[in-house]
Amino acid sequence: MIERVEKALIAWGEQYRRRGTVAALPCVLGTLIDNGGEIIRSTGGASGVALYAGDMGLIGEAVEAALVQVRLNHPLGAELSKLARVRYLTDPMPLVEHQRRRMRYKSEDVYQDRLHRLHETLEPCLIKALPWFRRSA
Repeated sequence: MIERVEKALIAWGEQYRRRGTVAALPCVLGTLIDNGGEIIRSTGGASGVALYAGDMGLIGEAVEAALVQVRLNHPLGAELSKLARVRYLTDPMPLVEHQRRRMRYKSEDVYQDRLHRLHETLEPCLIKALPWFRRSA
């Protein structure tokens, strides 16, 4: 586990939860679902949807972008993205045993290996997006 990546992922989880599900779906379909079939539009803003809760912050946005890149470009991308959601988006963070069960990992070693791969894969993306991240070690 890489401590600074762990802290960034924890911050991402907190920011993501604070935004809520409406902000997680700033699109027409998400708005329809959240508003019972009605579209509420604002007069300004990039999304055009009044319920959009705003930015997550630098760290949250960087982690979100890195997870998208991992999902698209890494052989284990879908699995690592799911592990990030299982581990960091639940408050409080589930016990390792519960995380392993949700991920269907048979052993602690597999879980630790995947968690370390997640951190190793995200670290270069975070350093590229946030140059000061390298110094935060």
